[in-house]
Amino acid sequence: MPKIMWKALDNLSPSNIKLSQLPRKPDGLYNMHFNEYGQIVKRAGYAVYNTTSLGASHKIVGMHRNYRKDLTKEFIVAWNTKWYKLAETTPWGGTALLSESGTDLTLTADKDTFFAYFDDVCYIVNGTDGVFKYDRTYARTVGITVPTQPSCVAQGSGGSLGAGDYKYCYTYVDEDGYESNASAVSAAVTCVASDSVILTIANSGDDKIASKNIYRTSVGGAIYYYEGAVADNTTTTFTSTIADTALGTEVATTHTAPQSTSHLITKRRNRLYLAYSDYLYPSVLSDVEYFPATYRKRTGNSQKIMGLLEQLTALPITTVDSIERLVGTDEDNFELKNSYSTEGCIAMRSYVDCDNLMVYLGHNGINYFDGVSSNIFSKALNKYIRDNIVKAYASLSCATYWNDKYILCYPKTGGTYPTETVWYDLKNKIYGVYSFAFSCFSLWDKGTDVLQLKGGSNTIGQVYSVFSGLDDDDSAITAYDDIEPLDMGKPEVYKQWYSVFIKVKSTTATQLTMYYTLDNNS
Repeated sequence: MPKIMWKALDNLSPSNIKLSQLPRKPDGLYNMHFNEYGQIVKRAGYAVYNTTSLGASHKIVGMHRNYRKDLTKEFIVAWNTKWYKLAETTPWGGTALLSESGTDLTLTADKDTFFAYFDDVCYIVNGTDGVFKYDRTYARTVGITVPTQPSCVAQGSGGSLGAGDYKYCYTYVDEDGYESNASAVSAAVTCVASDSVILTIANSGDDKIASKNIYRTSVGGAIYYYEGAVADNTTTTFTSTIADTALGTEVATTHTAPQSTSHLITKRRNRLYLAYSDYLYPSVLSDVEYFPATYRKRTGNSQKIMGLLEQLTALPITTVDSIERLVGTDEDNFELKNSYSTEGCIAMRSYVDCDNLMVYLGHNGINYFDGVSSNIFSKALNKYIRDNIVKAYASLSCATYWNDKYILCYPKTGGTYPTETVWYDLKNKIYGVYSFAFSCFSLWDKGTDVLQLKGGSNTIGQVYSVFSGLDDDDSAITAYDDIEPLDMGKPEVYKQWYSVFIKVKSTTATQLTMYYTLDNNS
């Protein structure tokens, strides 16, 4: 038969088929991928970031690059029972965040930790210990305990109160100006004309409290109006003297503290949103530390919220079986709408925004939600995940979006934590496998960081710079491209093969292995 040249080259070259189009198993590209020119390349490695580990026997359970308005940056890491700020210079050691009392903050060990940034404050939840805010100095709880009931005594003179009965209440105010709901009201106190009242109030044990606001009724009234403030958290008395006509605004009733076991947090427009079990709690507009119970929305199937990220004008909320969208921007037009989705999210850390596609791990593999309905990228890749994932530990899977790829670490057969990574390239529709095994990711993409990716260890308090260097923490990277058998179109005709020339350029390799398949599939 005549000689026929059949070419498979990169995407920039003239050929019958492109290298990226050759049939491969889901793990056919192992530690390799295609670059922007359609050429197959070995992935970069990873290297230790904080050279001194935070400690042993516990994994990294959360990481966040905290970008500030003044262009400074902080790297917050959750490990064991503490949150740490890693230094910005070598060896990037960790310093434990301080609590409100100025001592190291102590938390429940190994709780998945999530972060959100609003108005130069980093908000943090771990599903157990409360909602926190970190202001560069302290990690303080969000929400204020309501004060105890005040007592009051009429003085008989010294003020401008009218004759009749009055009642009082008061609130705590923190250093950022956020206020608690009011205390229980006092017993009625009876005054004569031109009277004053001495109010006895309690100090707060919360170190962030900076002052107290005093409220009272007008004579014989039932609505509480602002009268004045105690400008510290040490004074325990207040003298009420002003006339009813000088009273200020009405006391607020929506300054509700957030649910202490909230497990997810995100920012959308000028609000924060908390996930607490199967409830979504929107904050008050701009004053994002108030979470009125009247605003809350419950998922339609009453299942725990597993994903919470802003997508264009909506807020998709996924449970293990469904996706709903919060539409509207204000409490008077908020509405949860069910989406056309048959798959929800089974791993909270797998839920990632990939250029406004919400991509996540479901029971059937990798899914995406486009704002209306959900779908899958690849049946073959999803089958590979289903065949290999350890279902008992699937909820520990984590993901990120990097260089057009959705990258998912999951526990492979025999693993009790993420041990292998699959990726899907949203740009050229190719997938493959990396040998990464991380507990969570942190994407650095602002300021002067350029573009960096950090990964957290599954076993110790170690952070790694991912896609950095030529090896994996001084270990060689195994890499191969395994192509499925090719049919040239005439299987019944004996195929004559001629010389095959291979040119390799390398500064480190000492051996080249070439795989081929005969017509009999051997």
